Amino acid sequence: MADRDRRILYSSRHYPGRVHDKVVLENESETKKLPQKIQKLFDLAFLGLEAEYENVIMPKKKPKGHELTERQKISNKNISRVRVKIENAFAGVKRLRIVYHVSRTKRDHFIDQTFSVACGLWNYYLATK
Repeated sequence: MADRDRRILYSSRHYPGRVHDKVVLENESETKKLPQKIQKLFDLAFLGLEAEYENVIMPKKKPKGHELTERQKISNKNISRVRVKIENAFAGVKRLRIVYHVSRTKRDHFIDQTFSVACGLWNYYLATK
């Protein structure tokens, strides 16, 4: 989870790459529900979350055989401007190469700690910039 200033606010524990992001959110939400008051920005991989959470912002999907309206296109463009900053935060964490290479260690807590250190270094980089 990241904010508009590209700071990493929260990272879940490690899951294998084949596990879908929505499943990770559901597993993590069992213990830590997302606050209803804050706005949450999701991509189209999380379709259907509007029913579970309030203040969800999601781009509009193009209907089959039709085009999006100009208002929907402008809305999607504004959403993508925010999402780019968030994606840049994730890329900043992955500058530490140990994060995105496949780990051969069998200790999940080591992988979680490594990612937490990478997030902390990224946030430190942003604070000293």
